[in-house]
Amino acid sequence: MNSLKDLAKALKKSNKVALFTHKGPDSDALGCVFAMYYGLKSLGKEAEIFISDEIPYVNKKLVDMKSINIGECNPSLFDTFMCCDVSEPHRIGSNTNNIFNLTNNTIVLDHHLTCQLTGRYNYIDASISSCSELVYDLLKLMKVKFNTKILSSVYMGLTSDTNSFINTNTNAHSFKIAYEIAKSGIDLNPINETIYKSVSKKEIKFKQFLWNNYKTTKDIAYIIIDQKTLTELNGNGNDCSNYSAKLLTMENINYSFSLIEKEPGIISVSMRCRAGYNVRTVTEKLGGGGHTCAAGAKIKGTNFNKVKKEIISIIRQQ
Repeated sequence: MNSLKDLAKALKKSNKVALFTHKGPDSDALGCVFAMYYGLKSLGKEAEIFISDEIPYVNKKLVDMKSINIGECNPSLFDTFMCCDVSEPHRIGSNTNNIFNLTNNTIVLDHHLTCQLTGRYNYIDASISSCSELVYDLLKLMKVKFNTKILSSVYMGLTSDTNSFINTNTNAHSFKIAYEIAKSGIDLNPINETIYKSVSKKEIKFKQFLWNNYKTTKDIAYIIIDQKTLTELNGNGNDCSNYSAKLLTMENINYSFSLIEKEPGIISVSMRCRAGYNVRTVTEKLGGGGHTCAAGAKIKGTNFNKVKKEIISIIRQQ
């Protein structure tokens, strides 16, 4: 484990930086890599963003899509490789996993307690609500002059991972950075309007499916959606990535989870719980990980009923 100062020194010495985040990037994943991208650019360094998955519809309005490379990264073109908000090697995608195994100057910045990715320089702080906040702290150490693009990117990740500051991971650090961003005078309305007040017809269709098909057992709520259903709804796994979070808003529900076949033959488990409970211990038993109140796992196969029963059983045991 290194300090943020170690990461800052390493980046200061870099000239060309390749930036990565996880598959199925959410607002925090995109917020932290774009904040890092604009911060490095402001210091006169070259930087490129590599993401090997589709960008969610809502985020396409908030990020510069032209700055994202979807293809493979050529390691010979960069001297530094940095992963943000990635807890497991297989979630990077593309050829990045090999890059982190074979190249020397690698950096890992994350806020997941169960982070399994390792670079030459590593900083993981599970007490921080979003990885975008860590990027903010890192850029501050690098004496970056914050501009509108950097601050907007950080805020996008911060407000999303705290769910507009109501999630259990929200803390004083979250509010401190939010205050500093608001104090800068930048207009936050476009971000808030896009994330919280801009719903497409497709999103409405997926919300209808959720509220028409969820199930409950005592204080647990869950939803199952397979590949066939995703095709019928003309969408993909990213369109229902917030299902578990939505289910947790129900009265008297302490645990929620979604089982989504985002890719053929693979069940993606997403879990949430209220403060005082723990879903990370559940997903760890399934081979996954995450935070105390927000965690996930991937399971090979399509036996949804078996996975559902196993999750409920583990919850009951603890």
